[in-house]
Amino acid sequence: MLAVAALVLAVAAAVARPPADFAQLRVGALLRDNLDRRGWAVRLAPASDQIALDHLAAPPPPAGKVFQLWLAGERGEPPQPLGLLPSGGRKIVAEAPAIMRRLPCATLTVTLEPATGGLAGTPSGAVVFRAEPAAGSRPPGADHDCGNAPTDATR
Repeated sequence: MLAVAALVLAVAAAVARPPADFAQLRVGALLRDNLDRRGWAVRLAPASDQIALDHLAAPPPPAGKVFQLWLAGERGEPPQPLGLLPSGGRKIVAEAPAIMRRLPCATLTVTLEPATGGLAGTPSGAVVFRAEPAAGSRPPGADHDCGNAPTDATR
């Protein structure tokens, strides 16, 4: 019973967080195609566990297809779906805190998927856009330099 109450309080605290003011946040990643053209800007709001995906110049997907954003897997794990990308404007996506902690130093990829998205939980299409952190950089929201993850002793 105590565990259920703790879970309810944790969910209520997460839901009660104020929405992020993404206009005030720096771009954390630019998703680019293989010709280095910018498709989307990614802004992270760790305090509210949200991501803003701003459409820049990506062409529209072909009929019956969508662009889907993925968080690259770690140590052989499969990628995790983060949502479908907008064809215009901004889309706000809420993510779990564990995902938000990984995002500042993670590789993000975009695949072209069927209109329903990658239902199998793994990409079915080829990577068409990508954003990789620069080694040694400290993107917005990171608690350490990319490539130098903190160990249990340094947290």
